Parts: sequence; structure tokens; C-alpha cells
Amino acid sequence: MLVERPSNILQACQGEQRDRYLLPAIRGERHDCVAMTEPGAGSDVRSMTTSAVRDGQDYVVHGTKHFISHADVADFIILFAATGSELASRGRRSLVTVLLVDCDTPGLTIRRGPACVSNRGYHQCELVFSACRVPVANRLGEEGQGLSLMDRWLGASRLTVAATSVGRARRVLEAAAAWAARREQFGQPIGRFQGIGFQLADMATELEAAEMLTLRAAARLDAGMMTAADAAMAKLYASEMLGRACDAAVQIFGGMGLMSELPVERWWRDARVERIWDGTSEIQRHIIARSLLRAHGA
Repeated sequence: MLVERPSNILQACQGEQRDRYLLPAIRGERHDCVAMTEPGAGSDVRSMTTSAVRDGQDYVVHGTKHFISHADVADFIILFAATGSELASRGRRSLVTVLLVDCDTPGLTIRRGPACVSNRGYHQCELVFSACRVPVANRLGEEGQGLSLMDRWLGASRLTVAATSVGRARRVLEAAAAWAARREQFGQPIGRFQGIGFQLADMATELEAAEMLTLRAAARLDAGMMTAADAAMAKLYASEMLGRACDAAVQIFGGMGLMSELPVERWWRDARVERIWDGTSEIQRHIIARSLLRAHGA
């Protein structure tokens, strides 16, 4: 499955949606958040229970979303809600529709969620919809086609995670190498010991491999050729590479690696979430495996 560029999605939007919501968000004049995850529906998006029922020229929305990034500072929400169901191979599954919801809409409550150990400056919120009325004109795309729309931009989002992971890992490697060059034990820099030097060598090699995967996927995205598997490979490898690099850095720094006086412990904490949001590592592996099997008719 090819992943479209965000500009193609923008062109598919209605004029009012572009002018009131999406173009101002691109220009930084308005802030959005994406509301997809629910307490009972994380990776299994089609099990979501937040519903949007058509009533005349409105949808009436009921339900709860959580782990919604920065909803407390957003101007509007890109909401994924169930507008029906269909019988699939794994039973009855939700048909998902995307709605643009202003954050001051009556019936919507936004509250801060629990603090996250990763990215302590990051806010995650809970959204509660209770008879929240959203105009049909605020629907993004066709009814029941929300998952298709999600796939069209998630690839680029996963590619962003991959690129961020590569950038963070490069900073981690530079700091670990500098520390290993000046920190001395047993009369020599610790980097000269194979136990440390080999860790640095592995970090550098994996970093280059992750960067190449990411750049290849980005080039394919620009050419309109990137598949879901391309993005999944880049996100999977780069995020897991970052986790390994940060863990190795803590080990190289020793006890100081866990002290708040140095940034290493923060890098280590922040790296952990990259393997979860925008699709867990397990979901990325599923996407890759599915693409391989489909090529053989399975």
C-alpha cells in the first residue's frame, strides 16, 4: 500500500476545512491534536467505542479518548469516531469517520492525564464527549473511511519518529564517545577497553543503518512510492536503535549516567516512548510481515 504525502490529503479537503482548520495549522496560527486512542482501543483501532451518530446536519458524539498529546493547548481536534460497524473476519468491527472538532464545543471536556516518565514537558490529556454536536460539514473525507485517511498520513508520522530517533541517537553517540575518551580508569581512557569501544562501534554502525533506512523511506515518500512497510521498517529500526544506544550510553557513563546532573538519564527516559506511540514496534512488525505475505497471496 502506497502512503500519500500530506499535501495530497490537504488537496482532498473541502474549502472551509482547509481555510478554517488545516491551512492555519500548517502556518502555525492554530494548533491541532489527533484523538484516536481510547482506554480500550490502542493498537486495535477498530475496537474503538467513541461514537458519532448522525442527527440531521450534526453528528452527536459520545465517548472517551486518552493519551491525546497537548489537547489542553489545541484549538481543534482531529477526532476518530465510530459511525457504524461491519462484520469482519474477527467479528463486528467499527467503521471509523474523522471529524474536526473545535475545543470549545459544548459537551466536550478536556483534562490533563497522568504525567509521563518520557518527555516530561509533554502533556497527554483525556477527552470526554457527552452529547457533543459536530456539524456534518466538519467531517474529513467520507463517512466510514477514517482508517483509510489515517493510513495516508501515519506513514509520514512514523517517518518523523524515525528521523527524530536518528537525530537523538547521534547526540547520544557523540556524548558517549566524548565521555569514553576523557574518562580514565586503570590508567587509560575507558574507550580503549574493548567492553566500551565495541559498544561505541555498535552504536555508530546501527545509527548509520537507521539513517539510511530513514532517508530511503523519505526519498520514496517524495517520489510518491513509499509503502506502509517502508515507513514501518524505518520507524521500527530507528526507534529500537535509539533505545539500545541510550541504554549503552547509561552503561558507559556508569553511575553518572543515572544522575540528573547529566542529560543521559533524560535521553534514556525519553527514548522509551518512541517504540510505543505512532504504532508500537509490534504493530510495525505486523505491517512488515503482512506486506511480505501479501506478495505471495497469503
